[in-house]
Amino acid sequence: MAHFSLYNMEKTFYDYKEKNPQIKSFTIKDLDFDSELDFTDEEINKNRQNGNYQRIIAGNTLAMFYNIWEDKYRVEIANKVSLNKNEIKSDFFKELNYVRQSITHNSYNPSVKLDKLDKLSFIGNSMILKLSSLEVEKVKELLLSEIERLKNLYCS
Repeated sequence: MAHFSLYNMEKTFYDYKEKNPQIKSFTIKDLDFDSELDFTDEEINKNRQNGNYQRIIAGNTLAMFYNIWEDKYRVEIANKVSLNKNEIKSDFFKELNYVRQSITHNSYNPSVKLDKLDKLSFIGNSMILKLSSLEVEKVKELLLSEIERLKNLYCS
């Protein structure tokens, strides 16, 4: 949803600017707190698919995916089969953790651990870390399949 909001802001700005070329910025006003955010062309461009804001949201989303696995699903599966959560193993989530570490511990920069990616190799390697809504969507689909596979493996 956040990706779409950024895209929509960019589209709204440029659609309006096409008819009103004199516009210099896009302003969002918060009347409750008497504050406003002003987005210039440069700021709006960070909303593009590979822009900085999209990259931050994609990275945060992927890190959150891993955290939900670690704190919710891994615990639920382990509890159902009377195991410690660390006994529930998944190569997919191990790879997702490598991506998360690049995001949270390496400031959104690739790390050498990304060279170990197999299932998530489309995200990058030690030279590049791709973070856009495209990668988030692919990871989400793989994640849902992996959770289902693990439930079937451990809870059937």
